[in-house]
Amino acid sequence: DCTMSTLFVNNLNTASGTTITVPTGKQIIGTDTNSIKAPGMVIQMQSNTLAGGSTQSSPSSFTDTGLSCNITPHYSNSKILVLVHHVISVVTASSHARVDFRCIESGSSTEIYRMDFHGQDGTIGNTQRNMSGSGVFTCSNTNQLTFKTQFQKANTTEGTIYPIWYTQSIHTMQLLEVAQ
Repeated sequence: DCTMSTLFVNNLNTASGTTITVPTGKQIIGTDTNSIKAPGMVIQMQSNTLAGGSTQSSPSSFTDTGLSCNITPHYSNSKILVLVHHVISVVTASSHARVDFRCIESGSSTEIYRMDFHGQDGTIGNTQRNMSGSGVFTCSNTNQLTFKTQFQKANTTEGTIYPIWYTQSIHTMQLLEVAQ
């Protein structure tokens, strides 16, 4: 005869030693989202993709690429690990062109990371770069967050920027909430 029982406790502690062991073949199962939490543990992941194309622009101030992703943190002290991959192209006719590329949290305008790359220097050419970046955002509440990528022409010399380059490419963003 097997009967179920419910144990009500607020804290677990060891009778001796420093570990509590779950026997082989047994599991602790959380029935609700986030019912089990430990520092450093990934709580959730959100992702978004953007198909490639040949949109061209050469803005002199930061402009959205179109790639963004939302996440609603479960805990107000979590950290969000942001991972992004883009393919950007710069076409130059005879001089040097530089592109600034960044990822921000749009509500606070917090810059998660920023990088730049240079197009062809002194020759006609098309320079493509995989713009992969990562950074960490520290939460202060559980409100929804929106992360997005932006680019700008970083100098005034010639050059055309294709922020969403090549029709077969896929631009991606992943957001991972990490418990603290």
